Amino acid sequence: MDKNVLTEKIKEIAEASGIDALGFARASEFAGYTLSQSKRRDPKLSLPDAETIIVAGVYIGGLTLPAWSNPWYGRTSRLYLSGYFSDVIEPLEPIVNYLKEQGYKAILCNSSTGEGSIIPLKLAAIRAGLGWQGKHSLLVTKKFGTFLALGGIVTNVILEHNEKEEPNRCGKCDKCQVACPLSAFERPYVLNRIRCLSSNLLQDGDLSEEFKSVMENRMGDCEICQDVCPWNKKHLENPLQTRLTKAFREQEKAWEELFYLPNLAKLTEEEYNNAFVGRVKTGIPYEIFYRNASSALKNASKTD
Repeated sequence: MDKNVLTEKIKEIAEASGIDALGFARASEFAGYTLSQSKRRDPKLSLPDAETIIVAGVYIGGLTLPAWSNPWYGRTSRLYLSGYFSDVIEPLEPIVNYLKEQGYKAILCNSSTGEGSIIPLKLAAIRAGLGWQGKHSLLVTKKFGTFLALGGIVTNVILEHNEKEEPNRCGKCDKCQVACPLSAFERPYVLNRIRCLSSNLLQDGDLSEEFKSVMENRMGDCEICQDVCPWNKKHLENPLQTRLTKAFREQEKAWEELFYLPNLAKLTEEEYNNAFVGRVKTGIPYEIFYRNASSALKNASKTD
């Protein structure tokens, strides 16, 4: 089948599946990838005859809760609430199925399997022309700011590849660096994960007093650097009304009730696995969840 026809068909399937951004890139090695020993550096290590990386984005900018301003409600992140904490998976499955029906190979990036995303999705998105890397190290796009959950497919079909990457538009802005309460950005574009609050909220062990003092009611991810990013300003004021945004708003009250900290801190491991994990789909172990919820609750009690 002609590559132009295939490309258009994939775009149609993506739109019907609720995908908000789509790009196509060559499946060549990511030269200079920092994890040089990782299999992710080269799509052909997963699929030897790989030709194309399909990168998809789902807009998550509208997934916020008014209750986050109340210290007694656990604050998370848009990604945490999206159902795509690892990768965008379900919306891409129809594309994978279609390609296989046409006789092609297609591998879906799925971090939840423990094998990783096969490719570095942020770098793939940049190569596919979706955006650029901001000084906070996140993908930034003109239309969606930093609020895209990403997913990808590696396939041996030749499609219309993007050949021109977006220019970096951060300029002299340093708002993300200045806003970070833990100075996790030692220099532009480089995140020190040891200092990053989001990273520490996902790690085992005790939280230091320094981290507890700045986490407030945050119990999963931080987003401070995203809240100050000028490319997110319009999304903070008036989020795009996408399919995911509208579906989330219909369940807003239920989500708000779920994150009431006094209730969260009482959840047993069984209750957490049965009533909570299935909704947020983060894969965060109970011990880490309980530590974060308890610390956030202690911070809330100090505000009275």
